[in-house]
Amino acid sequence: MGPIPATLRLVLAFAICEATALPICAAPNKSSVTFVPAKAVLSDIAKAPDQDRGIALKTYLSAPGYSATVIRRTRAGSAEVHRNVSDVWYVIDGGGTLVTDGALVGARETEPGELRGQSVSGGTARRIAKGDLIGIPSGIPHWVSAIDGAQLVYLVVKVKAPAHAR
Repeated sequence: MGPIPATLRLVLAFAICEATALPICAAPNKSSVTFVPAKAVLSDIAKAPDQDRGIALKTYLSAPGYSATVIRRTRAGSAEVHRNVSDVWYVIDGGGTLVTDGALVGARETEPGELRGQSVSGGTARRIAKGDLIGIPSGIPHWVSAIDGAQLVYLVVKVKAPAHAR
């Protein structure tokens, strides 16, 4: 696994600021800056215990309008839809198959605005791999249906839709 390129970090930050009116996009406040060196990110996710069926998580940022979590998957998981949250993924290591669009099979609401299902029917399957950037708007079904090799490690930045857009 390699570090997230500096250029991509800037692109993600600017994309979030352009797409939202988050307070973090105002004048920088040095006391609230979060910095995690690449080696720490990789070490943390390698040591993170499985939370549920082959998924390990390490959340680095959590604020009212966004969060940033590194996820390690060792097997396919549940399909999901976030009604009020968009995902931006950056694949750090490994690869797999991501199915988007279509419809959730066996959809159930697990918490307000969050749906889970067994799979996605009628969606578009894409092979994702190290270095890929994926934007999944709120309301779009998505599902990691297969893992290539031992694991898939990716950063997911979740951006909440502004209240007026919900």
